[in-house]
Amino acid sequence: MNIKFVFNVFSTALLCLAVAGCSSTNRAYYDTIKLALASDEPVTLSVDQVRASQADLLQVKSGERAPAVMALAFIENGRNKWVSADKAQLHIHHGVIVTTHGLDNDLLYTGNLDDNPLAEPLPLAFDWSRNVDIKGVGYGLPVSSQWLVAGEARISILSSQFAVQRIEETISFPKTTPYIETGLSWKNTYWISRQNGDLLRASVKLTPQSDRFEMTYLSRAARLLEESQ
Repeated sequence: MNIKFVFNVFSTALLCLAVAGCSSTNRAYYDTIKLALASDEPVTLSVDQVRASQADLLQVKSGERAPAVMALAFIENGRNKWVSADKAQLHIHHGVIVTTHGLDNDLLYTGNLDDNPLAEPLPLAFDWSRNVDIKGVGYGLPVSSQWLVAGEARISILSSQFAVQRIEETISFPKTTPYIETGLSWKNTYWISRQNGDLLRASVKLTPQSDRFEMTYLSRAARLLEESQ
């Protein structure tokens, strides 16, 4: 498949967003933020293409949509803020999506981040309760989850194999209507590198009705490959 790989600078509005957060921001990659833009066909990036980006890259597949590439815009208050070419945002706290922007039902708030089990995955905390606000769904919704180390595995990223620890989270979501609701419990899965403890892949849902996000941390994988050479 012929894929045209283009680097594009974000708009002035996005740059202003980053500058506005500078006072409390560790701007890990912000001399020039560039995104990997591809054709409408599914995106396949090589290790060299990922390494060429001055910003960390995250590949995200949501529902039936083609995979998209997001760039790490900046880090603020322990949250990695990833932005797509169409300015959608995922704010991720130690691997867990805690707020979003530009989605149909944005996750506006996640509480009790101090108890996020992935902040200290080993030894893993087995329970996490928090309240969430979701646009169009409800506010102050009590969400609880149980976590477990599900075993060792190997995953493929950038045509290479990685040894990982698989962690599973079982979500319990509250009823939000007076009617019968189904699918109020589901599993999220996280794959953590056994080499350095970095999260390399995640498969998560935010609400019973939302699409599942399949996320692959391309730049982290590329750095691990470089370290092992």
